[in-house]
Amino acid sequence: MLIGFLIWLFIPGTPPAPPSVMGEKATEVQAPPGETQPGKSLPIAPVVTSETPVDPAAVLKRELARVIAGIKEANQKKALPQLLSYYSPNFPQLQQRVQSISKAWKIYDYPKMDFEITEVRLLAGKTAEARVTWKVEARNISTLKNKVISKTYLIRFAKEAGQWRIKALRKAD
Repeated sequence: MLIGFLIWLFIPGTPPAPPSVMGEKATEVQAPPGETQPGKSLPIAPVVTSETPVDPAAVLKRELARVIAGIKEANQKKALPQLLSYYSPNFPQLQQRVQSISKAWKIYDYPKMDFEITEVRLLAGKTAEARVTWKVEARNISTLKNKVISKTYLIRFAKEAGQWRIKALRKAD
């Protein structure tokens, strides 16, 4: 009978004793994909970066748009120091421009200002040029009448102290 028991124990197909009974360390069972075992976190996947080429014209356009957006915000808040921070100290007739803007702010509010930047070009000497079309809703403070103004400018920018600033502007043809 003992011999029969030993043969039965060593015959293939007989289920082995669980590892914990035999004193061996239990092997880990892998969880199906998408599931985690209790107390276990998902394995960290390697970071894959796509090497997409950067379009320098698109980057420049975004940087110049930040300047124009800052000017829009400063006009709507009527914040002169903020507005001046977007102009180069070398802007021609800057003081006259400041006076003109201050005078307009006493007469008008600007509830809506939109702009579109086109024809962006990087020039020599840390300068750039862009065609900017403004569509502005101006509300007369005393009469509360609105008028829509649309103007297009060729704006020359200069990179000064790491920031783009308006160096010059003229009305576009």
